[in-house]
Amino acid sequence: MATKNNIRITTHKDTAEYFKELVDRAIDRQDVETDETVAFYIVNLLSEYVKTDIPFPEGTTDEPLIMLLNNAMNSEYNEKIKRFKHLGDFSLFISGFFSDSLRRKLIDIDYYVVIGCIAYNNLSSMMKGYSNGELFYNLFSELAEKFKEFIDVIAEVSDITSISTNSDILRIYERWLKTGSSRDARLLKEKGVIPVSSKESRYLQ
Repeated sequence: MATKNNIRITTHKDTAEYFKELVDRAIDRQDVETDETVAFYIVNLLSEYVKTDIPFPEGTTDEPLIMLLNNAMNSEYNEKIKRFKHLGDFSLFISGFFSDSLRRKLIDIDYYVVIGCIAYNNLSSMMKGYSNGELFYNLFSELAEKFKEFIDVIAEVSDITSISTNSDILRIYERWLKTGSSRDARLLKEKGVIPVSSKESRYLQ
């Protein structure tokens, strides 16, 4: 699917079916209210990044994302659309698929959330003025609004086949301590570990 606004949605047939099952399951388990267009976009994002092993947004280096965001804001119109999309997609993928690794970095998930939300919000605004842009306006607006919820969806896809040992459970518990994620709390409960929240702290029973 494509439009003259330089937004393109494609699917890799060899991976999309696999990710669709996992994404649909994660969305259902987490009671995330969204439509098939957004779910399809997340499936395609996972298919694209996992298939091609893209380390950074296309055409960029390991330059800080805040600089890439600044470059996007100062680009020509068509290039701006492309750069905002890459920044939003990259931030969502990294913060969801590699959320555990980010806990050990100086730059944590919150940084990617801010960058991703700004990118998707700007992209949504750019789509609003086009007669054929309503679909993409709604799509990117929802991605920005529910960015953290979709992080959890992608994180569940990342986790879904790896929760089998005590070290895996400890990893999820440590992530829950930092983020308070309802998804991680549910995963812990399913393994017989009951996380309890209080104003002062979080602990297990």
